[in-house]
Amino acid sequence: MDRQAQYSEESPIFRPVWRRISLQMTLLSLLAGMLALAGELGLPALEPAFNRLLAVALACLPLLLWLGLSVAPEYRSARPRRRLIAVALVSCLAATAIGVPIVEGFYAVDRWLPLESVFSRIIGYTFTAGIVGAGLQFIVLRYLVYPRYLRVRRDAVAYAFAAAIGYSFAVNIAQLWRIEPSWDAAAMHALANVAIQLAASVFIALGMIEAYFGDAFPLTLPANVLIGASAAGSINALYPGLLSGSLSQAGSFDRPLFGLALLIVAWCLALGISYFLFANSLRREREAFGSRGDFDAI
Repeated sequence: MDRQAQYSEESPIFRPVWRRISLQMTLLSLLAGMLALAGELGLPALEPAFNRLLAVALACLPLLLWLGLSVAPEYRSARPRRRLIAVALVSCLAATAIGVPIVEGFYAVDRWLPLESVFSRIIGYTFTAGIVGAGLQFIVLRYLVYPRYLRVRRDAVAYAFAAAIGYSFAVNIAQLWRIEPSWDAAAMHALANVAIQLAASVFIALGMIEAYFGDAFPLTLPANVLIGASAAGSINALYPGLLSGSLSQAGSFDRPLFGLALLIVAWCLALGISYFLFANSLRREREAFGSRGDFDAI
């Protein structure tokens, strides 16, 4: 694909992936906020069977929203849609077979990290849950997508978000099945895990974009994977402390609105920073190859 065609696809009209990600996260945040507020108002708890059923439905909701908002309208050709679904499926399998057992079984982070200082928790979650999640997502993207199936920059973002959705789905199912939280707590867990994996995935996407389209320094891609792991680890370390005094994901949810505010700020920052760097990367390449007419607006 020549440069002019690439710029044409990257114009605002042909670049809806950022808006769809933002829309999905906004809908999840609104739902979690409404359920958290309902819990704060003291609505009666459901029967255990219904509570479990609703928790599983909330764990599946991000995946269903992604299928409806991102996969169905993202590409008209069936082949890219199949590859998006393949990325999400393999990421889910990787989380189920490797990620969740390592983080919850081998590292057992909820048994020792919640009692550490804030700085120690951020470092601990970064080099346990963060690096495992970001590393597995990168491996999936590296062998299923990069670089053969990257036509334009936004493809990297779409595939990375697919990896985040698949990975967070497996984590949500594992956690909600083990903890058996109330329906409002289940909504917070679902939003939190998607926000954590999104924070990692968008930086992985930026690394692939710079490595493939920008011919960046070879260490740019692994550096971005580490940045993504750090972002995921920071959210993982901070948000349980605003939800409950125990600072544990398995603890009680006493202050859900504080945790919700942190999650909204976190995913907004992740998307805002990554989109700024994405647009800056495109602008630099456009200027290097010259610009004309419709290519001036990012």
